[in-house]
Amino acid sequence: MNSCLENVVDYFKPFLLSDVIIKTDKKNLKKGKLKIFQVKQHYIRLFLEIDEKTKMYEMPYPYKIKNEGEQLTLNYHLSSIFQNTDLQMKIKFLDNSSKSKIYDSMVYVLKNTV
Repeated sequence: MNSCLENVVDYFKPFLLSDVIIKTDKKNLKKGKLKIFQVKQHYIRLFLEIDEKTKMYEMPYPYKIKNEGEQLTLNYHLSSIFQNTDLQMKIKFLDNSSKSKIYDSMVYVLKNTV
């Protein structure tokens, strides 16, 4: 799926003013009410209301994005941009001591129904 700017904006709009959970397969990253979002340069900025304070959570632009109704899936897997397996292996062996929490993973934005 193409993750062009218009798609990303359209996919995030239904989550506005909703309680959301941002998580990976391994852990919850953020939880709060999505007040507003911005897509600037290579980042998506989410402004979440957490305990009556607005905090910004910034994520890099995903390689792929998929809308599944009440869930957005942001794909940061290296395999989604590198089709050559040799190149994928070389990248995995690079120094990743300061890697992000979302490096080579899937991030889910879910509406919190509780």
